[in-house]
Amino acid sequence: MFCDVQKEGALLVVTMNNPEKLNALGPTSHEEMASIFNDFEDDPKLSVAILTGAGRAFCSGSDISAYVAGTNKPLPPEGGGGLTHNHRLSKPVIAAVNGLAMGGGCEIALSCDMLVASENAYFGLPEPLVGAAALGGGLIQICRKLPYSVAMKVILTGDRLSAEEALRYGLISEVAPEGGALDAARKLAKRIMRCSPVALSATRQMARLALSGMPTAEIEKIEENVRAKVMASDDFKEGMAAFLDRREPVWTGH
Repeated sequence: MFCDVQKEGALLVVTMNNPEKLNALGPTSHEEMASIFNDFEDDPKLSVAILTGAGRAFCSGSDISAYVAGTNKPLPPEGGGGLTHNHRLSKPVIAAVNGLAMGGGCEIALSCDMLVASENAYFGLPEPLVGAAALGGGLIQICRKLPYSVAMKVILTGDRLSAEEALRYGLISEVAPEGGALDAARKLAKRIMRCSPVALSATRQMARLALSGMPTAEIEKIEENVRAKVMASDDFKEGMAAFLDRREPVWTGH
């Protein structure tokens, strides 16, 4: 198994665990992670996930030895790490980047909804340096999230961005002390889990549509349906009742 999986109440913590290879992505790791995140989506008891890496790296990217040996496999429909093209996922995922996030590892981190990075973290898409290109969603994410000239420098040189630079350009949410990315991500997840799972899903859906480039008029049509679903939910009724009763709501995710 490539990943360790731990459930902490409504939180799922997924740890890429091949520290000897800086958590490089082997031939079967993508399918394994796709299965993990699909199970996360289908489990009504889980509402937020954290993805991190064991040791001194988040993920160094693809295991190049598999390409040389010809043992690499096509990506699953959900994409790299089961996340880069996972359009079914409706729940928030936080990347806790504790070191290097390079190549495919950077693409997976960028596909998460929020990134918390330790101060020793680095991000980069060095694929052109080895004759490849970051065609697993990374180029799209980098160009959408960074200023144009910065994005072009990163993708055309293979240069790394430090955690401080990534924070300055808005690529990540927070910088934590070295060794503290996972703790910071857990604190962020706890704040998220105060919210209704139904509301979180609706909010995430609309935010992603807003960033997709879809025309506003089309998004507004979808918004009407999403609003109706939220207001008809048990969570909406519970939230209103809890507010009036001055108590903490008990969410069911329905």
